[in-house]
Amino acid sequence: MKVGIIIAADDPMRLYAAATYAATELARGNEVGIFVTGRAVPLFAEGDHGDYPERKRMEDLGVTWAAILKEAKQLGLTIAVCETVAKIYGLGLGDFKALGIVDEVTSMYTFLEKFGEEVVVF
Repeated sequence: MKVGIIIAADDPMRLYAAATYAATELARGNEVGIFVTGRAVPLFAEGDHGDYPERKRMEDLGVTWAAILKEAKQLGLTIAVCETVAKIYGLGLGDFKALGIVDEVTSMYTFLEKFGEEVVVF
């Protein structure tokens, strides 16, 4: 099955939940794609996870959302960023190199054509 995950949240714990869900679906043998939009877009460009109470402990355990997504990429995870929101923030594909996990900047339409079978929003 193809699973699409739309991430619009900029809250690190919601991003953690989305990353964990993506990794779990991949481990279950499903094809998974993430579409990043809204306030989540700058986080995928800057690589900045912000400051939040759980950050240090999550980093120590290696379970930040970015760390989980980097590992999930090795299992075939695809990550796309919303082209319209990227333009709003003045970002292009090259701006998403910091984390090294974004594959393309594209439209939600294109993303849903590939991963619209089952969609979960975070």
